[in-house]
Amino acid sequence: MATYEKEKDVAATVEDDPKARAAMQEVFGNTARWGTGFNGFTADIAVNLNGQGFNGTVTVKGPKEIETSIEDENAKSFLTENLASIAMHRGPRSFEESDGKYNIVFGDDGTHPMGRKIVMGGDGMSSYYRIKDGRIHQINRATPRMAFSINIEESLKNDDGKFLTKKYAVYYFNPETKALKDVECYTDQYTRVGAFDLPETRRIIHSENDWVEVDSMALSNHKLM
Repeated sequence: MATYEKEKDVAATVEDDPKARAAMQEVFGNTARWGTGFNGFTADIAVNLNGQGFNGTVTVKGPKEIETSIEDENAKSFLTENLASIAMHRGPRSFEESDGKYNIVFGDDGTHPMGRKIVMGGDGMSSYYRIKDGRIHQINRATPRMAFSINIEESLKNDDGKFLTKKYAVYYFNPETKALKDVECYTDQYTRVGAFDLPETRRIIHSENDWVEVDSMALSNHKLM
């Protein structure tokens, strides 16, 4: 999914639960990320927007530092939004810099098929996760402008034993009516270059109203910077 502007944090209405915090910190530690030695990469890129192809090169240094030789605005937007999202989620950061800065509590007893509910108190987006078997299986967020649920269907472990998400579906809802607006289904592949797992392919099946669109990107000839 594309990147989004996070809502401002709010005053937490729940007391931090040390057991819930420890469970969330374990999940965070099990997630694959680029280490602090990551300086970016370059690659050849092929973008396909529902059958229309574009080729070029791309340089990725971080979520806000992406350059491509592709000039078509739609292809460029698709490429930069998705690589920014990947760079944001794979980028180096500590638990204290992300979910660890909120008051974390359990939201149920863990009998849900997607795992136990963990609530992020004070994050400003009514966020809660579902975790099971040491990893996140579901992410839910809501704001006055948008609401979505990310459901992770398949993950794999990298060479370091950390989880990389391979397949997931994002359900978007109207924040006022709660009606389903559209669905995006992602399939990702990564390639190991040095000590880093870099994006190799991404396919998105996007369904909204009465149409389905399939877009993809494929990266090759990766070189670390």
